Amino acid sequence: MTYAEAFELVQAGQGRWTVQNRGSSTVAGTVLRTQAGFELRDLRDRALGVFESIEDGLRFLLRTARR
Repeated sequence: MTYAEAFELVQAGQGRWTVQNRGSSTVAGTVLRTQAGFELRDLRDRALGVFESIEDGLRFLLRTARR
């Protein structure tokens, strides 16, 4: 399964997206555009990392979800 098959992005304001599990629509986290890149946050609003692209962040999220 790829990140595109697993997740869907929903616009949540300027430079902010909610990451939803495709199919169930449960929230998996959020992505924020920052000066350093795209910051991925979990459901508890903890930063999981800053990535060069949203796609890189979603790939990371998919890898960690499989563990």
